[in-house]
Amino acid sequence: MISPNSAGAKTVSPRPLAFAAAGLCFLALAGCASDDAPVNASPFAQALNKDYLDLASQAAAAPAPESNESFFDNPFGLFGSPANPNDLLVTAFNDKADLARQGQEPAPEAAPSNNPDATNLHDRLVRDVAAGKDRFPEQAARAQADYDCWILDSNVTAMIPASQACRSAFDGSLLALENAARPAPPPPPPPVFAPVAAPPPPPAPAPSEFTAYFDFDSWTLTAEDLTVITNAINTARSGGQTHITVVGHTDTSGSADYNQKLSVRRANVVVEAMVDMGARRAAIQASGVGETDLEVQTPDNTKEAKNRRTVIGLVP
Repeated sequence: MISPNSAGAKTVSPRPLAFAAAGLCFLALAGCASDDAPVNASPFAQALNKDYLDLASQAAAAPAPESNESFFDNPFGLFGSPANPNDLLVTAFNDKADLARQGQEPAPEAAPSNNPDATNLHDRLVRDVAAGKDRFPEQAARAQADYDCWILDSNVTAMIPASQACRSAFDGSLLALENAARPAPPPPPPPVFAPVAAPPPPPAPAPSEFTAYFDFDSWTLTAEDLTVITNAINTARSGGQTHITVVGHTDTSGSADYNQKLSVRRANVVVEAMVDMGARRAAIQASGVGETDLEVQTPDNTKEAKNRRTVIGLVP
């Protein structure tokens, strides 16, 4: 999640990391991390490798800030002053991905000393990952990547919105890890006498479509969007729907080719949020239609908030 620029800057939904050695991947950006499958790595390390590579790609796609800004503490001047401070963020994510690919399990970033809330969450994460990484490697890796995204992105001014999104995602992924490790309660004993109850009234029909709206030239999920996605997931579970469609849209501002790509990004970020909340990826069909299906009809090159959306459809 990155703040929009005048040409339609994209927002990426990320997660954070520590800056290890000097800028090994500085020029190559996300491409410097190996795409080879992890060798002799645990399932947890394999999941970390994938999540950190995703974060590196998202950071590489973020637009450069309009002016230089401070990027992480650099007391020894190891990194110099790159034109785009996002490059160092890409390097950090790639470094952790490489460690995981080699079979190591990089630790989560240290919490800032002046942030007691982050310190408490760091310690809680470390305990939960140690307890659950062998049985629930994907959930453990997702929680750690969300935490690292929050901590690292917060050091780059242009990535503050992405850091805040990762903080929200971390709340959900950490809870999902803890719930997965929590044993299911025993079933209640059967009643001695089964009372005969009147049949309940027929339930009101559940909505079949849910819409998340986006800021101009952005694919960042807001708190309101996460509420919409949560309602869609809960409705699908209670209604027994087995298939979900996710369709991204844009307004007519900008070129049709750019808007097509932006609509796909909006659809994909909703899919990732739904998967984080427990939906099966195989049950979701995602697509983008650009500016071809407007909710509000407008002339070309017109900004319209109701057209910048992703529609979630629940199919029986």
